[in-house]
Amino acid sequence: MNKRPPRSGETVERIQNTLLVDGNALFKTGFFGAKNQYNQNGHHIGGIYQFLTTLRMLLTEELYHKVYVFWDGNFSGKMRYEIYEPYKSGRGKDFINGTQPIDESELFQRELVWEYLNEMYVRQLRHEIIEGDDFIGYYCLTKKENEKITICTNDRDMAQLIDDDVRIYFCDKSIKNYVDKSNFLSYFCYSYENAALVKTIIGDDSDSIKGIKGLKEKTLTNLFPNLRERKLTLNEIIDDAKKQQETRLSSKKKPLKVLDNIINSVTDGVQGTRIYEINELLVNLKRPMLTEDGIRELE
Repeated sequence: MNKRPPRSGETVERIQNTLLVDGNALFKTGFFGAKNQYNQNGHHIGGIYQFLTTLRMLLTEELYHKVYVFWDGNFSGKMRYEIYEPYKSGRGKDFINGTQPIDESELFQRELVWEYLNEMYVRQLRHEIIEGDDFIGYYCLTKKENEKITICTNDRDMAQLIDDDVRIYFCDKSIKNYVDKSNFLSYFCYSYENAALVKTIIGDDSDSIKGIKGLKEKTLTNLFPNLRERKLTLNEIIDDAKKQQETRLSSKKKPLKVLDNIINSVTDGVQGTRIYEINELLVNLKRPMLTEDGIRELE
């Protein structure tokens, strides 16, 4: 049914569409994925080509009133590093001297993308120690009531930000759709409401965050199928693990070591028995790690 026209002097609240781009994720997808993209001078341009092609596609498919691109700085993630020293060690992240692109072509293409986006009047934000993920998390938590957000990333951690007015476009192409509340379970084996909880328990290999010893995502969701059905708490998972172990013992079945590990917070990581506390701090984007000057830059 069409709404009546506004009366004279009456204000109408319009939906505002906002696009938040994880700049590092989108650039790296192109730089390392589009290896066969070269210009007429024989220079690799995969990062530039894929970034701008994807951005153009998103802007063509939807009218966006605001577009933000968030980049990681040289020391981004340092606040997590101070909590957990192995953070992103597998990526060669240098929190002492600052991380620089190893490949000259990568640095060159990043700078060109930055310049092109400035020419397009796209707002960009890069902070020395704040990660782009945290800016995106903070923006989603403080969005306007009439604002609908699309996040462009390849980071599965962002799934925890999905809500009624927040959806994700995963730029790595393994998911060829916008992911929202309605179709999340078509791609993942747990509810979007449990995305942070799952990472808290199993860790995140891409960020070198150790999880419970011997536990992977598939095993976790098989042991606790309710992860698909509703939002769970860590205490519910631990209590359920205890009940499953008691049931196995009462029926004279061999106890599962992985259940004991869940109950007793056993990990190979340096977190020790504080694994759940530390991992929750590291992965929870609904408690983003920002500085006062970073918040001021965003606002």
